Amino acid sequence: MRSTFAAVYQGRRSATALVEGLALAIDRDTLAHSCRMRANAIALAGAVGIADAHLLAAIAAGALLHDIGKLALPQILLQKPGPLAPHEFEAVKRHAVLGAQLLVEIRTPDVLVGIVRHHHENWDGTGYPDGLAETAIPLGARVLAIIDCYDALTSDRPYRRALPCDRAVEMIELRAGTMYDPAIVRAFLSVQPVLAAVADDLAARKEPAA
Repeated sequence: MRSTFAAVYQGRRSATALVEGLALAIDRDTLAHSCRMRANAIALAGAVGIADAHLLAAIAAGALLHDIGKLALPQILLQKPGPLAPHEFEAVKRHAVLGAQLLVEIRTPDVLVGIVRHHHENWDGTGYPDGLAETAIPLGARVLAIIDCYDALTSDRPYRRALPCDRAVEMIELRAGTMYDPAIVRAFLSVQPVLAAVADDLAARKEPAA
């Protein structure tokens, strides 16, 4: 069945604008996060050796849409300045399923639905929502999981300041084989200096003029 998002797979600007508009509907900070995610996920996918055009397009779209399920969550949870209570965290975790369900409703291709649904699965099977492990986790979701973590750690959040890039890299490297695919972590380490340069550039733009 042809997807309403089929244009994404053909690189049409109108479809990209639609996807970005959906990301913006969550909030402007999430759009910035998602746009960084898209550039960095494409870079990591290249380092991994992914060459299939449809999968690359799905990874790019998934980077923008991975948090779309947060549209259904109360903003007070998403902007909470302190740690989430256990029941609040369980509510926030639902965004992966809610996002996937939304994409199914608008007839998005299965590969993209899988990336959105499974980008919080862990290599050792301890993630959510389905407890998938190792290569049962879609490849695109395994790529996105690392980039999502890297961007989250190196960005300011309501509950903490951004971490230095080198500290974020250390944390991801330590999680290889538990949270993340070890092979993709190795690819991440090879491409991370490029991602760090992008982060430094974004940070410099935030500095007030002298």
